[in-house]
Amino acid sequence: MTREPAYDSIAAEYRESKWLLFRHYVERYTLFRVLGDLRGRTVLDLACGEGVYTRQFKRAGAAEVTGVDISREMIALAEAEEHEESLGCRYVQADAAAFTPETPVDIVTAVYLLNYARTRDALDGFLEVCFRALRPGGRLVGFNDNVRSPPRPGASLAKYGLERTCRYPPRDGDVIRYRITNYSGQAFEFENYYLAPATYEAAIRDAGFVEFRWVDAELEPTERDDGYWDDFLAQAPLTAFTALRR
Repeated sequence: MTREPAYDSIAAEYRESKWLLFRHYVERYTLFRVLGDLRGRTVLDLACGEGVYTRQFKRAGAAEVTGVDISREMIALAEAEEHEESLGCRYVQADAAAFTPETPVDIVTAVYLLNYARTRDALDGFLEVCFRALRPGGRLVGFNDNVRSPPRPGASLAKYGLERTCRYPPRDGDVIRYRITNYSGQAFEFENYYLAPATYEAAIRDAGFVEFRWVDAELEPTERDDGYWDDFLAQAPLTAFTALRR
């Protein structure tokens, strides 16, 4: 399952967290750098949450965008935004681990999807869905917990509104706990899972993808002279990735 039922109870808080600075200056900036030009592309946004990126993909010129999420409340928020400002986004409440679009797409985005796989088998299932959803030559682009840099004891990103903990060193299947504190002061928690970088790389290769690469989190240029971001980048909790369907 891509999103546990607990996301229904934190949907509003999760949406509010998209206002945290790292979401814009690091996460969004890096994601769109990797995606490149979306004009005229068809996009499937797996684990879309409340649709924040689904809408941004459409605003960036994508021809068709479909967002899929298992959480009823997340999809309700996404559909409410679409009702408020009609962009032509389509939303489906479904488990991304078992979803197949009507026709293959140019790009599948998996923003914090793969880190919900606790086992290699579960990861294989996610990647099979991604591969099947893409046309030949299509791209998989995503964001993930940074398994290349698991949280170390005593390290803290609390000043950015983010805390991330797990056993160190982690083993495949270990829980990674996230605690996010919004500007309102309200905090919420959720869990995902650690799998070693080599596990990801083997699974992506075995799924049939080529040209896989991790992409380090980048800071928007306007912020690069601000030392505020030094700690975040030194222990970056997130990473992008991309791969090509043969």
